[in-house]
Amino acid sequence: MLDLDALIAGMRDLTHEVVRSAREGMEQRERALAQLEVARRMPGLREAILRYGRDMALPAPDRDMGRVYPASPAEDYTVIATDGSQVPPDYHHVAPWYAINAGCAVFRYGAPPGRERCRLSSFPKLLPPRREIRAEEADPLADARAAAIGEAGTVEVHRLIAELELAQRLLEEEADPGRTVLLLDGPLVQWRMITILQPPEAQEAVIALFRRLLRTARELDAPVAGFISRSRAVAWITLLRFTLCPSVHQDGRLCRPCAESLMDSYTTPAPGIHHGSLAGVRDIELAQQLLPEPGMRSEVVALQSRVWDRISEGAGAAGFFYLNTGMEIARVELPQWIWEDAAALERLHAALWDQCEAGRGYPMALAEAHEAAVVRGADRSAFYAIIERVLDDNGEYQADASAKALSKRRPMA
Repeated sequence: MLDLDALIAGMRDLTHEVVRSAREGMEQRERALAQLEVARRMPGLREAILRYGRDMALPAPDRDMGRVYPASPAEDYTVIATDGSQVPPDYHHVAPWYAINAGCAVFRYGAPPGRERCRLSSFPKLLPPRREIRAEEADPLADARAAAIGEAGTVEVHRLIAELELAQRLLEEEADPGRTVLLLDGPLVQWRMITILQPPEAQEAVIALFRRLLRTARELDAPVAGFISRSRAVAWITLLRFTLCPSVHQDGRLCRPCAESLMDSYTTPAPGIHHGSLAGVRDIELAQQLLPEPGMRSEVVALQSRVWDRISEGAGAAGFFYLNTGMEIARVELPQWIWEDAAALERLHAALWDQCEAGRGYPMALAEAHEAAVVRGADRSAFYAIIERVLDDNGEYQADASAKALSKRRPMA
């Protein structure tokens, strides 16, 4: 039980810190906006970042980072969205099986003849736990503990694969030429997951799925984007921190202390570091200053990424812009071919804003795809009950939950 009285006393002690932090944040946002103006006029900035050679944001060619754009009214369009959920393995239950559930939503506004106006579906998949038994771990309980530690990443990868395969199938089945937009929940590419994924063969398999999906989207002229709510990204701010170093203005390169510390976003910069004044600011705080009206978006900023280079095989970069959804500032990630095609970019922007208006600040298609995919408590309980019944019916397997799991099914007092 949570002792609320104890927490209230702590909250009162923190009030002054909250006020101080808010005031400091406002000052930093103003500094970020001023530095954006400096960066907009800075010659050779893109080339200087390319020479630095790190994965970070950089100005998109021939684009003014400070420009903003209102949304145009959406014409007839088709939106496809996917999301995923899972029942993770629970080693306190009778068998640590798990399920992946991929959900989708397809909406057509002004549906072409013979096409459905709406499609909501989910596609569950049952998977056994990964077993890696060594000779010294013949004890089944020891094996369960070891598997539980390594299983979480496996579940996330299987969920990502299910979402990508479903998005690919939907593009092939549901895309309408010249009017379709595909929305993914979260980043366009799961950069971090791909980077840490092992073994290398698994990494290549996921990259191949992304590559195929992005290629199909381009062939069908279907702009594809990753929509990120409440983003904590600092890529745009890191670009501005790059421009705070005097050496960049003098000879196009960071000084040594800045070069060594710029990309370390997990520690407070040492005193005297040139870029330290913007440390801790997030991209959305800058975007809030730039995008006062609902529906407005920022200019596209490019991303230098080795993972993306592997996916695209050199066929253009990735980038992002920020969108005022009416309720928050969202980050939207997209491939280069879209921002180089004015009609495709305008279609994506208009569709996103139309979806956010319908969904009260969040794209309605993504919300419905989530509802199709989500596994709620009752579904989870039914999933384990079915496992017990199937195993009991088999007659050759003793289906026993742990004492901990059984204790949660009945009151103890």
